[in-house]
Amino acid sequence: MNTQNPSAACFRLLLSCILVVVLSCTDHEIPETPDNLPESKCKAVDGSDRLYPCEFIIEKITFLSKANVDLASVTADAQTISVSRFLAKSNTYDTPTQSGVATFDIRLTIKRVASPSFPVNAGYLIGYTHNTSGKRILHTPSFAGDTYGERTKFGDPVALDMPIGERRDVVVQMVFPYRMENLGGTIKPVTIIPSTSFFVDNDVTTLKFNRTMTPYNQVGSVVEAYIEKIFVGITD
Repeated sequence: MNTQNPSAACFRLLLSCILVVVLSCTDHEIPETPDNLPESKCKAVDGSDRLYPCEFIIEKITFLSKANVDLASVTADAQTISVSRFLAKSNTYDTPTQSGVATFDIRLTIKRVASPSFPVNAGYLIGYTHNTSGKRILHTPSFAGDTYGERTKFGDPVALDMPIGERRDVVVQMVFPYRMENLGGTIKPVTIIPSTSFFVDNDVTTLKFNRTMTPYNQVGSVVEAYIEKIFVGITD
């Protein structure tokens, strides 16, 4: 008759229990949240470290044709692009005044580089200004209770809930007025708007700064991302 060594049996039972626990932990392992990317350590408009990290960078802004084809892109501050009025989503021209308006769909490619310092309420605000001060525009209210300052919002707040390191495209629509002028003997369109800057706000974080004090009295210091002073030339 075979007899089983009690010590060996106990060892095998213990080993089986350890394997079960290890496999169970592996099946239910929760991945770690990635750290903020280096780009999140952003600056206020005066060059000082911002009170909170920036959540995003705007990697590029692309103008689309009426056929939804990429026309031109900008990827940094103070860039110049040219787009044809005849490739715009719509182009309205008035002969008596020799002026027109070209409407384009514009795609903002936004990359998340940090977790939000404060959870959003309604969502993220996407907006722009034609003020040539760019990131240095102020929070001057347009009406009683206004907190958006010298900017215009693109519709309702949007969701930008992608993980750190991932990108999302947001498409907005903009109009660009122009007038026809004689340039060296040739009639050509001339852009009326000298500058366009784009901004992304966390609708809660943006209000957590002391907006009455420098540098947070300037919009560029409280937004999560911006590209400023783009010149958009309207051509034939």
